[in-house]
Amino acid sequence: MSDSSKEKKKKFADMVSRQKGGDQQSDNHKQTDDLNEDLNTLKERAVQLEDHLRRAVADNENVKRIMQKQISDASDYAVTKLARDMIDSCDNLKRVMEILKDGDPVHEGIKVAYQKIINDLKKHGIEEVDPLAAAYIACGIDPEKSIIFSQSTVSGHAELGWLLGCYTPIGWLNRMTQFKDKAGSDKQKVSLGLYSYPVLMTADILLYQTKYVPVGDDQKQHLELARDIASAFNNHYKLDYFIVPEILTLDCTSRIMSLRDGTSKMSKSDPSEHSCINLDDTDDLIVKKIEKAKTDSLLGFATLKCRPEISNLINIYSVLSNVNAEKVCEEVNKHDMKHFKKELADLIISVISPIREKMNDLLKDQFHLHEILKKGTKKAAEIATHNIKEIKDIIGFAQYL
Repeated sequence: MSDSSKEKKKKFADMVSRQKGGDQQSDNHKQTDDLNEDLNTLKERAVQLEDHLRRAVADNENVKRIMQKQISDASDYAVTKLARDMIDSCDNLKRVMEILKDGDPVHEGIKVAYQKIINDLKKHGIEEVDPLAAAYIACGIDPEKSIIFSQSTVSGHAELGWLLGCYTPIGWLNRMTQFKDKAGSDKQKVSLGLYSYPVLMTADILLYQTKYVPVGDDQKQHLELARDIASAFNNHYKLDYFIVPEILTLDCTSRIMSLRDGTSKMSKSDPSEHSCINLDDTDDLIVKKIEKAKTDSLLGFATLKCRPEISNLINIYSVLSNVNAEKVCEEVNKHDMKHFKKELADLIISVISPIREKMNDLLKDQFHLHEILKKGTKKAAEIATHNIKEIKDIIGFAQYL
C-alpha cells in the first residue's frame, strides 16, 4: 500500500474517532442536564415537604396551646365560681354576726367559721377588698381609663420615698404643721415614719410623673413640699426629670367642715360618729346626722359672718345643688332651720344614695374588685419599675438587671 493511501486511511480513522467522541460528549452533556433537572426538582420537593412539616408542627403547637388554654380557663372558671360562692357565704356570715351580740355562743362560733374561710381564701391570693376601691368606682372612676390599686402593693413608693429623703432638708419637714398637730407636746417619742411621711406622699406623686393633684385645703402644704423636692432633685442633677406637680383645688369644696364643729375639717377619724357623712351611710342615718348637726342661736341666714357651722351647712348645700351660696341663703331664709335641715338631708341623700347602692353592688362581688385591683397593681408596678430605673440611672446606682 502506498504512503498516500495509508495517510488517507489514517485521516479517515481520526475523523470517525472524533465524531464518536463528539457524540459521546453530547450524550454526557445531555445526561448531566437531565440529572441537574432531576436534582432541582427534588430540591423543590424537599423545600415543599419541609414547609409542610413546619406548618404541621405549628398547627400541632397551636392545637396544644388552645387545648391547654381551654383546660386552664375551665379550671379558672371553676375556681372563680367556687371563690365567689365562698365570698358570698362570708358576706352572709358577716351579716349574721352584725345581728348577734358579742359574747353570744352562736356569734363566737360563726366568727370562728368566718375567720377560717377568710384565712383559706387568703392562702389562694383572695383577700377582702378595701371598700375604698368600691367607693372610687361608684363615684365614677372608670377602672378601664384609670389605674386603681393599693399603694402598699407597689414597692416603688417606699423605695422612691427613701431616695427623695436624701434631697429633703430637715428644715422643710420641721415646717409641716400636720406633723406638729399629730406629734403633740412629746415629739421625742414620735416615729420616723410619721416625721418623714410627707416625703412618702411626695414619692406617691412624683413616681408617676403627675401633673395635677386634687387636694383639700389642709393638704396644700404637702403639695408645696412635693414641688420643692421635685425642683431640688432637678436642680441637683441639672435636668428637668420630675414634673413639678400643680395643685388642683375648687374654692367652694376645698374644705368641708365637721357637722359637730364648724372650725374643724370633716374627718372619719373624728371620735363623734355624727361629725361626718359617709358614702355608705343609710338614708335614715344621714337624716339623723343632719338633724344633730350643730348650728347657733341666731335666727335666719341673712349673714354667715362668724357663723362657722351655718356656713358649713350652706356650703355643702351650695356644692351639691350647684347653686351660689348667696342664692341658697336667700331661698332658705324664707324658712326656719328645721326646714333647711330637711332640705339639706334630702339633697345629700339624692346624691349619696345612688353611690351607696352601687358600692353595695360592687362589694357583693369581691372577686371582681380583687381582679380590678390586681390589674391596676400590675399596670402601676410596670410604670413604677421603669421610672425607678431611670431615677437610679440619673443618681448613678449600679444596676445589673
